[in-house]
Formats: sequence, structure tokens, C-alpha cells
Amino acid sequence: MKTLLKYIKYLSIRLFFLMLIAGIAFGSYFYRVPQVIVGNTTFFNPLYSNTENTPNWLYIVDYFTFIFIIAFVLILIMTVYYNTNKNREEKNDELYVEIFLRKIFSFIYPVEEFTDKQRISQIKEMEKQLRNNRLKILFINTLRKVHSQTTGLVRLKTDYMMKELKISSFIRAYLYSPFFNDKLFALKVIGDFELEGYEKHILKLTKRNNEVLHSEAIITLLRLKIYDNLLFLVDLNMKLTTWDINIIIKTVQELKIVNIDYQTLINSEIPEISALGIMLARLNNRSEFKKEIKNKIGSSNNLVNEEACLSFSYFSNNETDYNFMINSFKIATHKSQLNFISRIASIPDKESAVHFLDWVVENQPFSQKIEAIGLLLDLDLSVIAKYKLSENEVIRESYYQVLDINI
Repeated sequence: MKTLLKYIKYLSIRLFFLMLIAGIAFGSYFYRVPQVIVGNTTFFNPLYSNTENTPNWLYIVDYFTFIFIIAFVLILIMTVYYNTNKNREEKNDELYVEIFLRKIFSFIYPVEEFTDKQRISQIKEMEKQLRNNRLKILFINTLRKVHSQTTGLVRLKTDYMMKELKISSFIRAYLYSPFFNDKLFALKVIGDFELEGYEKHILKLTKRNNEVLHSEAIITLLRLKIYDNLLFLVDLNMKLTTWDINIIIKTVQELKIVNIDYQTLINSEIPEISALGIMLARLNNRSEFKKEIKNKIGSSNNLVNEEACLSFSYFSNNETDYNFMINSFKIATHKSQLNFISRIASIPDKESAVHFLDWVVENQPFSQKIEAIGLLLDLDLSVIAKYKLSENEVIRESYYQVLDINI
């Protein structure tokens, strides 16, 4: 029923604007003609005498000037009403938040430990105060803030309060609501308190085009710890945005999720999911997936290629790995190439490192020349002496810039 009321409100708002547009369009016609007959009723235009001899262009200007004046007055009235009402509601909200905080803390930190009967009585008393949706939202958000800042037994008590308030139908109505803010509120509550029974609908929300809603749905599923291996991303055939990837990584680290199926993620045909798997493997130091990551170097997708290069260089620890980086240098992205240069400079075989860095100085762009010369300063000063007299002006500039920085 609550969800139905949400949809009625949603449709009513759109119907209002549709009728408003239709009214303006009809008014532009009625304002120009002497009368309009609807069925057996005739509506006379009392202003027709003012418009019958008016040129079309002037009529249009007059009509829309009239509409603009009416709209301006209405907007002004609505703005004053909105600001007045908003200020009043904010003051009331502050008072209610203080009341709710006192009740929450008196429940969490009682003077004497409650019996089961007293605990139930306290919850019922709180329920009575949540007379409307606004107060429920205010109370839940207040409880959420306390919940997010506590741990251990105190956190268990806030969980208990949330689940015993019996507002699942309220949360469900907001989750299924057509309004974006309602859905976002419900997702945050479900994720924070790990409420069960909403997973199927949340999975559907991950496919929405709205990026904020889409990302929040993914985060909520992670917080519910039902799909902590992240395979739901593969099963849903989802294309992630850069924002999604960053949010997922942050959430995984925050929740300390360890049951990740790295191999399936890395080998996914969806580039963004493959990149996510590679990044998580690097961040969690899972070097056993170095081979899978190596196979992704040279991918046609720049994100996958870059993350594979960065991760492989991070895991490189033997001569074979370093030789592979040298051979793959040309197919790496610019950022990865800079990373390769830095990593290869630290290989045990100094002769190979010097030879490679010399090649970079001779053949690569300005930024890479500078990076290579800077590393050669620590490896072999005799090699960089020739750059001072190089016929290539860019090499000479790189040489002098590095020396200026290091003097």
C-alpha cells in the first residue's frame, strides 16, 4: 500500500506538469478566439476585443509576457513558502534529533541493564513517537550515524533497535519507490544494518542508468556480504564506470573482504571487471595471479592494459619478468612505461638496466628521457656524459633539466 501511494504521488506530480503545459497551450488558443464550444457549453473570451486586431507576433509576445508574470508571482510565493517551511522544519528536526539521541543513548547505555520485557517496552515507546514518514526517516538516519560510529556490543544494540522497530514495510516502500532519493535512503539503511530480504531487487537496481543509484546498489550488495566473492558482477554482465571501480575497491578494503574470486574476475570478458580483478590482486598482494595478469598485457582495452602492466611490474621479481617488461615496453600505456622504466632500473643485472635506459633516452618522449637520465645518475654517470653533446636537442634539454634538478 505504501509503495502504491508513492507511485500515485509520483504520477500526480507528472500529471500536474502535463496539465500545466496543456493549459498554457490551450490558453494560447483560447486567448486568440472569441469563444470555444465544449459539448453544449460555450465559453466566451472576455479579452478577445483586445486581441482580435493584434498582429500575430505581438499577440505571442503579449500572451507569453502574461504567462511569465503569472509564473514569476507563483514562483515567488512558492519560494517564500518553501524557505519559511524549510526553516521551520529544520528547527523541528533539530529538536527531534536531540530527543531521538537521548532515547537511543538511554537504550544503549542504561543506568541499569534492561530486562527483556523492559527492552521491548522501550522499543514500543519509540515506535509510538514515529508518527509519520518524516519522523521515521529522521530517527533512522540518527540511528545510522550512531551505528556507523560504534563497534562491538554498542553496535549490536543499534542493530537490535533497527530490527525490532519492525519497519521493514517502510524500508521496502522506499526501496521500490519511483523517487531516486527514496531508493538511495533505503539502500543506505539496508547496507548499514545488513537487512536481509531485499537482494533480488537491489540486483535489479545495479542495472539502472543512474550512476549514483547504480553504484550505491553495488555497495549495498557488498555490505550485505552475500556476494563477497564479487562474482555477481560477472554474472550480471555489468559494465563498470571508473567511479564504480574506485567505490568497489574502497568498500572491499573497508569491509576487509577476502573471499574474492580473483581468477574469474581477471579473466572476465568484460574489460572493466577484468581491470577491477587485476587492481584488487595488486592491492591485496596476490602474486599467485601474476600469470593471469601477464596474459592481459597488450589488451585492446587501455584500462586493462594499463592495470595489467602496473600490476605485473609490481609482482616482477626475476630476470624473466624484467625481460618480459622490456619486450612489452612498446605496447604498454604511457603511465605504465614510466612505471616499467622505474622498475627495470632496479633489476640486479645493472648492465641490462643501463642498456635499456640508454635506449629510452635515445628513442622515447621527453618525460621518459628525463626519468631515464635521472635513474642513470645513480647507475652509470659515464653513460649520461654523452647526452650533453648529443645532436638531438631534446636529449640535451633533458640532460640539463635533470642536472639542474639534481644540483
